[in-house]
Amino acid sequence: MKKALSIVLAMLMPLTCVTGAFAEAETETEKTVKSAADVIDMANESADSEEAAAEEAYLQQDCEFSVIEADESTGQVKLSYMEGITPILEVDGLKFKDLNKNGTLDVYEDWREETDTRIADLIGQMDAKEEVGLLFCVNTQLADARYMVQEYALTCQLFNLNGTPITITNTLNNLQASAEAERLGVPMVFTSDREYNSFGGYIDKAHEGFGTANDPELAYELASFYGKAMRAVGIHVTFEPYANEIGAQYGENPEYIASIVHEEIRGLEENGLASCTKHWIGRGGDSSFGNARSVAQNFDNWMVGWEAALSAGSEWVMTNCGGTGISNTVDVKWDKATMSYLRDTLGFDGVVVSDWWALGGGPNNPGRMTGITSEGVDLGEQTIGWLYNEALANGTDMFGSGSMYHDYSDWESSPSSNYPDAIIDGLESGEVEKANVDQAATRILRFKFEKGLFENPYCDVDAAVELCASAEWAANPTEITNDEELRAARNPYEVELTEKLQAESAVLVKNDNNLLPLAKDAKVYIDGSGSTALEGYKKYIAEMGATVVETMDEADVVVGDYGTINDAAELFIEDAQDAGKPIVLTMNNTEPTAYALENADAVLYLSYSQAADHGSTEGGFVTGTSPWIYVDLLFGEREPGGIINKEIARDEVSDNDQWKDLAGDQGASPYVRLMVQATMEDDENHASPNNWGDPLVTYGFGMSYGQDPDFQYSCLILPTVQITEEVESGSSTTTQTTLVNETKAGEPFTVYALLRNNGADGFTITQAKANGEVVAEKIMTVEGGSWRVLQMDLTLDAGEYTIEIGDLVGTITITE
Repeated sequence: MKKALSIVLAMLMPLTCVTGAFAEAETETEKTVKSAADVIDMANESADSEEAAAEEAYLQQDCEFSVIEADESTGQVKLSYMEGITPILEVDGLKFKDLNKNGTLDVYEDWREETDTRIADLIGQMDAKEEVGLLFCVNTQLADARYMVQEYALTCQLFNLNGTPITITNTLNNLQASAEAERLGVPMVFTSDREYNSFGGYIDKAHEGFGTANDPELAYELASFYGKAMRAVGIHVTFEPYANEIGAQYGENPEYIASIVHEEIRGLEENGLASCTKHWIGRGGDSSFGNARSVAQNFDNWMVGWEAALSAGSEWVMTNCGGTGISNTVDVKWDKATMSYLRDTLGFDGVVVSDWWALGGGPNNPGRMTGITSEGVDLGEQTIGWLYNEALANGTDMFGSGSMYHDYSDWESSPSSNYPDAIIDGLESGEVEKANVDQAATRILRFKFEKGLFENPYCDVDAAVELCASAEWAANPTEITNDEELRAARNPYEVELTEKLQAESAVLVKNDNNLLPLAKDAKVYIDGSGSTALEGYKKYIAEMGATVVETMDEADVVVGDYGTINDAAELFIEDAQDAGKPIVLTMNNTEPTAYALENADAVLYLSYSQAADHGSTEGGFVTGTSPWIYVDLLFGEREPGGIINKEIARDEVSDNDQWKDLAGDQGASPYVRLMVQATMEDDENHASPNNWGDPLVTYGFGMSYGQDPDFQYSCLILPTVQITEEVESGSSTTTQTTLVNETKAGEPFTVYALLRNNGADGFTITQAKANGEVVAEKIMTVEGGSWRVLQMDLTLDAGEYTIEIGDLVGTITITE
């Protein structure tokens, strides 16, 4: 960079010598100098870019580390280390790493010692910078990743970068080598927002798919593989799962949420990958925990998923950022009640890391942290040192952010960053208590020691490739350019599980006249919003034996694949209707809407997405259901096996009225909602009844090919009024009251009926007829063996009417 800068300055020297000759000349010179300054900036950027590329290439090169294998006969544990950086000591016939390079076996280097003894010795040797460096986790940026280790004694990085098992493993090994070279040789911990990042940016866990598949065993099998693969490439912690909140990706049933979360964490943890369940106490789902709380202030049902996560062995927990907790006042890090519930009531003694924006309110509220605690403390008036100290005292151990700086004089303008010097200076001034820092450092170091990272921090590239990739790709690691090549490169076992999840997470929501599966000799017109996927669909439809046609008029059936119901999707549907063709509509990673269900003959909801969680997804790949699996679903080679795991509202108003800390109350009246609430209070572990409210689609609904519903209507209820008349009987007169079906003209009234389904899960559009004319329609989904209350609002002119709902008939008088 200096060379590039000096060349540009040499070019500029003649220009700057003429400055000030004449006013006009000065103006021209200013323009020239300004233009030259731009050239300098461009040169600097180019040089910086070259340096970043060189650093990335350095980190991705092979990391040659040495290994001393374990020996059961002597008790020797496996050691991996960098020759020339870490000497090896031999004591009592056993080998140890001299991490601090002092020629003596220190207690923290002695793997025979108890963990807490080793921790105490290491903390005793640390200066303030080294100990405080443990308390931060910052995004890995390859250009400055080693610098962050050296400058801030940083020993935790968030790795959301892309690559193959080869490049990722090499990168993390080389960063471990950088940490090993530091004074005390404290190993790195690498975290990731992604649950599966061995082929980083190509495929990640399908969050919604885990929920709609309704298969805890499959969740366990996938998580188990993910855990092995992530540890194989050098990642130690995944910031997953984050669907244990009501209304998040795993739905609304606390018992079901708990079953998926427990099995997922069990799979991750049994292979050495630590799960970091997030966000305490709730940021995902329909709303943050604080915003979700209704007048009922529900809490116990939210805790069911959390208790399952901790019982399954989640080693880390991430707090939400800017969201309130139990006290409904401030961010949970400064809410003693919320943090005490985690630490004391639930007994969690693992690592608690803040979400990013540790000192601010998050991306939607980017200013510094504010609010009044339940003790009356105004966070907006507190210093940065006080905020760090109080968060540590309440039980936070580590602070996450995208960047770190020494100078914290203007920290309020950038609360998304972290400032370790504020803690270092606070220790010196007394504003930050050493005991709080020691407590956090102890938890973090315990994790590192118990994971064996002080002894064996490096990962074998060949072993990582053998586990994560196919034998063919391992033998010839070629560039991956399309979906078929990606499939061929991955471990066949993982591919099989993933493709099973794709089918099991697909939900059949409507299937009039058993339109699906399609006949294999069908003429198919297909369109959609993704060109890459669309070309794949056409290819595999043709391979199925069907004919892909160019116009709707030629087709037997038209298929639309859309990620939203936009103008293009509506035009597609209108054109198909004009052409008189049956419509299969795929809602790809977007929930079915009333419009879609009203206008398509068959609706398939695909919830699967393998797009990278945080960071970038590699371009040119299908991130949703693979084209060959999608075509298998269309033609019945595979069957959709998923369920709607979160009831879908009829409209935005209804959705806003729902209590987000409850379930099963979409479209419910206040009376019914309180009944749902009471049922939940009786047993917070189980799902509320899913057929008491009035959603568009109920929780648990999912149709199957070839299985039909059997709908039965009963109990038609029409509006009534009391008619009182006097009846003479002999010498006496009595008053007689009768009920008649009657209401006023021009005013909406509601009719009710009981809709029971004695067959398989099914969809119907119920019609209300008045004197044979359809006056209202309503979409109803009913699970097999269940029932729903049908309510329809009608408005009629004055007259006598015969009302028909299904096969039910009643009469009513509409008066002026």
